[in-house]
Amino acid sequence: MVMPIEHNPAFRGYFNEDTGSVLHALCDFFPAQMVVVSVEESNNFIIEAINSSQQTALHSKQIGVGEYFVDMFPASLKEEVIENSARCIAEGAPVRFELSGNYINGVSQLSSYPVILIPITKHQGITTHLLCVVPSSGFDSGTQPILYSEQEVERRVKERTDELVAINHRLSYLATHDWLTDVYNRRHLLEMATIEFNRVGRYDLSLGLLMLDIDHFKSINDEQGHMAGDQALQTVAQAIRSAVRECDLVGRYGGDEFIILAPETDIQGVRSIAERLRSTLKSVNLSISVGITMRERHDHSIDDVINRADHLLLNAKRNGRNRIESVSLVSIP
Repeated sequence: MVMPIEHNPAFRGYFNEDTGSVLHALCDFFPAQMVVVSVEESNNFIIEAINSSQQTALHSKQIGVGEYFVDMFPASLKEEVIENSARCIAEGAPVRFELSGNYINGVSQLSSYPVILIPITKHQGITTHLLCVVPSSGFDSGTQPILYSEQEVERRVKERTDELVAINHRLSYLATHDWLTDVYNRRHLLEMATIEFNRVGRYDLSLGLLMLDIDHFKSINDEQGHMAGDQALQTVAQAIRSAVRECDLVGRYGGDEFIILAPETDIQGVRSIAERLRSTLKSVNLSISVGITMRERHDHSIDDVINRADHLLLNAKRNGRNRIESVSLVSIP
């Protein structure tokens, strides 16, 4: 049985009279385990005193006076303790190090705690003992190490993984979508449009493209404010999403211009989308001008299709706005 420090004069006997009273107070009130270890040959360190009022088991079994110092620690950490003890003796100075890893005491346990070794010299500066201090930040009598069962560790790992997946999905969305309208941004739209252009060309399928913008958009911003302009853009984007199929691509090309890519759709189907949009937006006092075109055999890239739709959109605006222009159809007022 370990004797409490107030009944164990040997514990104070390792220090001179000037430091003994201070050490006595520290050992009684400092919330840490303190152990005095004798330095033997061949790295044998024997426990000679423990401030048992703060005693805490660092291993699955209780350790007492006369036992090996390293037995206070789990087997996987003993070598590290011996190495640091030898370093403390060789340098004649305090050594602080961190022990971490799995501490097994019936269940899996994740632990990390600091250990401080202080050399005690007696005869001609020779280190005869070590004072080992395990601060309360590691283990103390009032706070046990956090124990995680195997199932709890798995649950926490899954929880963190799910959080990372959700964050990655959110970042991916922000990187590909326009922040105001929630349709594709220009960069991602062009990437997807290029993929679709190559696909329909490989199988000789049809591909329709609409480019549209809001009539008198600058006047909305100037006369009603930019918040009204933002609301107009959001309204148009929402109307577009309601008018197209899931397989169609929708993106904000720039400013108040939007592009709709309709794969495997003929010119009549593309015109139907444009007409539905004009009808929907008319009910909220907005009008649009639209240029529509189809992929042609001589087109080398999606840029050729977009440029053709852009010129048709310009024609619609020159011809009075609120209309649809197409190379294959008579303009639709």
